[in-house]
Amino acid sequence: MFRNVFLPGALLLVTGCAGTPPIAMAPSIEQAPLNELPPPDGADPAGNYLADLGPLDTVSIEVDGLPDLRREQVVIDADGMLSYPLAGSVKAAGLSTTELARALEDRLRVAHMRSPKVSVNLVQLASKVVTVSGAVNKPGLYPVDRQMTLLQAVASASGTSQDARSSVVTVLRESGGKQYVGLYHLKAIGLGNYPDPAIYPDDKVVVGESGTRKILQLVGPLVSLITTPLIYIINRSRN
Repeated sequence: MFRNVFLPGALLLVTGCAGTPPIAMAPSIEQAPLNELPPPDGADPAGNYLADLGPLDTVSIEVDGLPDLRREQVVIDADGMLSYPLAGSVKAAGLSTTELARALEDRLRVAHMRSPKVSVNLVQLASKVVTVSGAVNKPGLYPVDRQMTLLQAVASASGTSQDARSSVVTVLRESGGKQYVGLYHLKAIGLGNYPDPAIYPDDKVVVGESGTRKILQLVGPLVSLITTPLIYIINRSRN
């Protein structure tokens, strides 16, 4: 999760002719390579999140040819365990739905069931969430159960509120042991000026320029966000 960071000094933005503007940065912050926000650990090289199951997630389970063993909603407990008839208690946290199905098949074979074929489907993903705060109508934690984008994350919080003074959004993320800050402009994304970035579990999305200024101690206009996002790395060792 993203820790509170105090940034000495200020980050000054200087408007350039094209692309990312030249910047003068405080010692504790540097621009990310290629000005890109990398996916978090747990994503594949293409940036697709490899979702696994966790505590309080809900799945459905069925065994081919045995309708009495069908369960529409099975909740993984706080210890990451799941209880199923004949299989007993099975460790589910950290497994994909396919891996859980294979684990249940192994248990059912031990219980002398011949060639069981188990299907596990995700019903509700409660363990993987994004935090959306700031100038939105319904700030809170929202599940990330599929590929989510920044615009979709803001929409999950019922969109920006009447108090929103700008369309500036901050995305906070950890990746590769580093803390990243991404600055985006919702209207610029909506106009197609640059792609709608992917949002992942444990990201923190802060809507509104006031929230951005509190986090980054920014001084100066954010006009450049209309043409390009701005991505930075927080170097905790320099604090």
